[in-house]
Amino acid sequence: MKMIFTSLVAAICMIQSMAQNGPVVVELFTSQGCSSCPAADGILTEVLQQSSKDGRPVYGLSFHVDYWNYIGWKDPNSSKEFTDRQQKYAQEMRLRSIYTPQMIVNGKKEFVGSSRGELMEAIDEALGQKPSYQIAIRNMQVSNGVLNLQYVLDKEPNGELINIAIVENNAENYVPRGENSGRKLRHNNVVRSFSVKLLKHDQVIQLNMPTVGIEGASVVLYIQNKDLHILGATAKSI
Repeated sequence: MKMIFTSLVAAICMIQSMAQNGPVVVELFTSQGCSSCPAADGILTEVLQQSSKDGRPVYGLSFHVDYWNYIGWKDPNSSKEFTDRQQKYAQEMRLRSIYTPQMIVNGKKEFVGSSRGELMEAIDEALGQKPSYQIAIRNMQVSNGVLNLQYVLDKEPNGELINIAIVENNAENYVPRGENSGRKLRHNNVVRSFSVKLLKHDQVIQLNMPTVGIEGASVVLYIQNKDLHILGATAKSI
């Protein structure tokens, strides 16, 4: 018990010492069946790479939706779960419809995903704001195909949710049919596993590792309130 307490105290001290503005979570809703999406995929990759070089806490997630799958090509990265997530945002933001490519920054601002200017403006604005929570990942390891980790917050939560995503940092495949026929498409931070849990001050989590996309994978944790606004986030390479 003493060892666990000491570990938690160390984690809290660490996240307090690392407190900074931001972070920024960029969710891209995309599809390989959409001819407008590769441009947005490329912008997300470039922005994440530059942010990493600059030491800015910008985290990206590429959610591949399934409603383009009828048009000659089934996106191998797509899931109805991700379409449902996009629908939730549309309802909360009172949008008339969902579309691709769409970017949503910190659960607050949405725009066409190929608009680099709007993305950079939204990131700069979000980096100027203090997060409600600081969160740190502790004791992460993979054993027998299971990801084990512990997270800890800097204060007690108030009924929020935490999203846990395993993402593949580099994915590519050839598309033989559909609007992107004949192209090799590349994506960054493709969501391979996604779960939502009630936020706690500290919690141990176990997740089955995906059977694909585990090379160069990362885990992204981010907190949302009932309005879907993002209140804190962190990420760690697996």
